[in-house]
Amino acid sequence: MARGVRRGALALAVVLAPAGARAARPGLCATAAARPGPPYLAVVSAFPAELAPIAAATAIERTVEIGARPFYVGRLAGVNVLLGLTGIGPANATATAEAVLARGDVAGLVMSGTAGTKHHIGDVVLPSRFVEAGRRGVLHPSRVLVALARRAVRTLPEPLAECTPVPPGAPGATIVCLRFAPVVRFGGEARTVDPFDGKALPCTPGGGEVFGCALPAAVDGRPRSITTVAVEDNESAAVARVAARHHVPFLAVRSGSDGGGDPKGDRGFPAQFFDYYRLAAHNAADVTRAIVAAIARLPETAAGRRRCRRLARPRSIAAVR
Repeated sequence: MARGVRRGALALAVVLAPAGARAARPGLCATAAARPGPPYLAVVSAFPAELAPIAAATAIERTVEIGARPFYVGRLAGVNVLLGLTGIGPANATATAEAVLARGDVAGLVMSGTAGTKHHIGDVVLPSRFVEAGRRGVLHPSRVLVALARRAVRTLPEPLAECTPVPPGAPGATIVCLRFAPVVRFGGEARTVDPFDGKALPCTPGGGEVFGCALPAAVDGRPRSITTVAVEDNESAAVARVAARHHVPFLAVRSGSDGGGDPKGDRGFPAQFFDYYRLAAHNAADVTRAIVAAIARLPETAAGRRRCRRLARPRSIAAVR
């Protein structure tokens, strides 16, 4: 969501390619094999609306259970993928990421979703550092993946969205268009906060596309000021820590659901979030899909194969200091 009940959820954290420092984990580029099946790139989001645009673009084969949560198995842009929800908040994100990476057949993990931002609503941010409130250390994305993402975003599968029904899904909703065309931004800090005091926020059966439990087919009511960092969410740094423990390169992709440039006035969280989460989810998914497609193309060229080898090196790629 954004700050209070989840500052974005799945950002698009893209946690990619195992760097096999431990047991022999398959390389990221192997997910682009022509045959369906493992190894997989796992793509996760915090809540259903964030995953919906990605699921819609995926050829779904079946559903499996991972860590007591349902995941789709399918193929996206030429890559074998697992798609699922982490749930909202650091506790849920940590537990789900651990369950996914414990499988041994997951070569990378991508988190895609929304966030609060100091930039404009709809902008997509790929941060260069991750911090978690109340915990020491700074985590950083893989430079190889950042370079891949920079090239990938030059050709997006769809234009970044500028207009959206407000409120989303409501009969007779008004179409609202942003004051500024969204852009993709690289760098800055992603701060993960935990408004749930270490507890796992349960999803709600039938709770819809934000609070629901199904795969896609306590806000206090006071407006919050716009964040002063590039991204503020409830999951990115937590997933980054799990990726570091498993020696998996990490990259977060988050789109602003609340931030500057609101055509209805800078009302802060949660009002902006509940108006613009669908638009933000679309834009994060758009960039995530471009990155997945770029992974599929890596084995096709000598330069790409060199990057595949770099991504598979046995080293720690999500550094903590």
